[in-house]
Amino acid sequence: MEFDKCLTGRRSVRSYEDKPVAEEDITKLLKAGVMAPSSRNRLPWKFIVITNKEKIREISTKVKSALRLLGGKYGERAESKEDVIFYEAPLLILIVAEEETKSTLIDCVLAAENMMLEGYNLGLGSCYIGLMNKMDDPAYLKTLGINENQTLYCPLIFGYPTLWPQPKEREPEIQNRIE
Repeated sequence: MEFDKCLTGRRSVRSYEDKPVAEEDITKLLKAGVMAPSSRNRLPWKFIVITNKEKIREISTKVKSALRLLGGKYGERAESKEDVIFYEAPLLILIVAEEETKSTLIDCVLAAENMMLEGYNLGLGSCYIGLMNKMDDPAYLKTLGINENQTLYCPLIFGYPTLWPQPKEREPEIQNRIE
């Protein structure tokens, strides 16, 4: 696929078919992640791959519990009977890292973007799940394989979309130009 099409066509997808992501596609997503640039070539990321539907639902419930405690708009969202966290996606990949430098978050986000672009290239929808970062339960995170010395940076979902959101035209806003 043309790279420009990946850049302009990739959208956050929140509606997935009940179909598992092929193992070879998961491998391609992970390989795309590790090809991302990182500060001083530290490659700080590690990946936790979750394909068990029950486990993904359990994590969704746990995130909703954390949102209820926050109240307000988060609490309202948590009351939904729908899976408004992972949208029934068949694949959840958590990007974690141990080393906390000024660039660790950026490095992990670059890996996430590579993975989402590769997902689009493979015909997969994806979405960055910022709400999962509202859950701060080290004991539960440990059950997912996240050690106490690691930070969860990028929760990502992938799957085959039931609906592709349409790309939107965007123009760059140049704040200043120095020539």
